[in-house]
Amino acid sequence: MLYLALIITTLLTSLISGVLSMAGGLILMGILSFVLSVPAAMILHGVAQTASNGSRIFLYRDHLRWNVFIPYTIGSLVTLGLFVWMTFIPNKGIVFLIIGSFPFLGLLIPKSINLDIEKKPIAFVCGIIVTAVQLLAGASGPVLDIFYVTSKLNRFEILGTKAITQTLGHIIKLFYYAFFLSLTIDLPSWIFPAIIIAAIAGNKIGKVIIHRIDDEVFKRAGRRTILIIGLIYIGKGVMEMVNLDSFY
Repeated sequence: MLYLALIITTLLTSLISGVLSMAGGLILMGILSFVLSVPAAMILHGVAQTASNGSRIFLYRDHLRWNVFIPYTIGSLVTLGLFVWMTFIPNKGIVFLIIGSFPFLGLLIPKSINLDIEKKPIAFVCGIIVTAVQLLAGASGPVLDIFYVTSKLNRFEILGTKAITQTLGHIIKLFYYAFFLSLTIDLPSWIFPAIIIAAIAGNKIGKVIIHRIDDEVFKRAGRRTILIIGLIYIGKGVMEMVNLDSFY
């Protein structure tokens, strides 16, 4: 029943991401962290989100912005090299506090600071920061969203470009946790193809819905959803930090 619930959750969160271009991965990482160890949650989440974001690359392949992806990739590889050198694994409390605080970071940044992802130096810095957050907390969508707020990209360009950068991030996360750290996880092998199918199915349903909403509804709905989720995860993170037995 647990694994069936995880498959259904993957389908629903992939649908959310397919419609809002945010929140789905954050919700999924939180749920996985509730029921699995941090390494298991990181790896299963990485598989699900690689499939989910990867399928969105194909769905929105005509809207990809490669001028964003190249400098972003360079920044991501810099962060990966640093983490490989440190060999660091976070605990559950830190994971929940980090992903819960993401949605509020954008509110603290002065409007005078123009973090436009279309500018190559900004895309490079974005790659460094977002990849670091992804390796620490598993999900980094709300941090990535901060760099899209002032961009002129439409909802289709945002969906496609975020998908390709997030796919890269989740592949890096899988390399770090599953291959470099060589962590063993207690999960049945069939769960991985089931998760992949669910993630792709959620995106295909989401594409049908996205054509029925406009850009303003798309951005407003995402912001409100992510703030509510952030509050829930901050509360969970505080509870985990109080319980020292939750450390990994």
